[in-house]
Amino acid sequence: MTQQAQAQTQPTAASGAVSMPDVMTPGEAAGFLKVSEEDVIAAINAGELKARKIGSAYRLTKEALQEYLNG
Repeated sequence: MTQQAQAQTQPTAASGAVSMPDVMTPGEAAGFLKVSEEDVIAAINAGELKARKIGSAYRLTKEALQEYLNG
């Protein structure tokens, strides 16, 4: 893959950080937190991390994840 093609496929931000989507799955949130999906679901079940259950699947907002990280 050429450097130009790589640059087009990689997210960019002024700070070098990857931007989070507004809504994500526990697996996607786990990727941002660098923990397992099970750890994210455990935090949800413990009431430490806000999420909505839609059918049998959880969805988290970027704001809920930021709030969790800020304590």
